[in-house]
Amino acid sequence: MNETKTSLATRLLHGAKDLVWQDDIPARNNRQPGPANQETTPENPATPVTGRVTKQAVADPDETAMSKELLALVMERPTAYSALAEAITALAELPMDEATRYRSAFAVLRKTQQRTVEQVMQAITTHIDVLTAEQNRFSSQSHAAEEAEIHARLQEVKALGSAITQGRQQIEQLRIEAEQRISKVQEDLERKQSRAAELEREADIRKKAIEKTVQDFAQAAGIVKARLDADQLRVSQHLGTSVANA
Repeated sequence: MNETKTSLATRLLHGAKDLVWQDDIPARNNRQPGPANQETTPENPATPVTGRVTKQAVADPDETAMSKELLALVMERPTAYSALAEAITALAELPMDEATRYRSAFAVLRKTQQRTVEQVMQAITTHIDVLTAEQNRFSSQSHAAEEAEIHARLQEVKALGSAITQGRQQIEQLRIEAEQRISKVQEDLERKQSRAAELEREADIRKKAIEKTVQDFAQAAGIVKARLDADQLRVSQHLGTSVANA
C-alpha cells in the first residue's frame, strides 16, 4: 500500500465532519503477510501482472459510490482473481452467456499466467481478508473519532454546567455587594451557557455524521462481501474440476 495515500477510513470520516487524527500507516506497513497473502507475481515473469480492476465483471445494481471505492481498495493488489475479473470485464460486451465468458476469460488467464482454479479461489479469499482488515480498521478509527470529537465536547459541557451553577451562586453572593459586579458575572454566565449550547449542537451534528458514515460503510462492505461471495460461487460453478483439468 502506498505510504502517501490516506486510508479510506480516514478520508471517509474526514468527509463526515472534518475529523482529524493520525493515520496508522506505519502499523499497516509493518504487517507481515500470512500464507493467504502470498498471491503476488505469476510463475512466468515475462507475463505482465494485471493491475486494479477498474470495472466490475458482474454489474451490481445495489452498489454505491462508497462500495465502488471500497472494492477498488480491496482489489488493489494484483492476484489471480483480479486478473480473471479484468479478463471477464474485457469480454463483457461480447455476445456470450456468463458461463462461456468465465470459461473464456479463465482460458486466457491459464494460458498467459498459468493460473489454476484453486489459485483464483484462494485469491478471492485473500481479497475477502483485505476487506475484513479494512472493516476492522474503519471500526477502530470511527470509535477513535467519536471519542475525540464527541466525548470531549460533552465533558466540556458538563464542566461548563458546573461553572454555570457556581456562577448563579456567585450572583446571589455578589448581589449585596454591587450591581456592577453582578452584571459582569451575569455576562460571563451567559457566555458559558451559549458555549455549552454550541458544543451540544456540534456534538449532535458530529455524532449523526459519524453514525451515517458508519452505516454507509457497513452497507458498502456488505455489498462488496456479497459480490465477492457471489463471484466465488460463480468461479466454483463455472470453472469446476472439468475446466481445471482440461
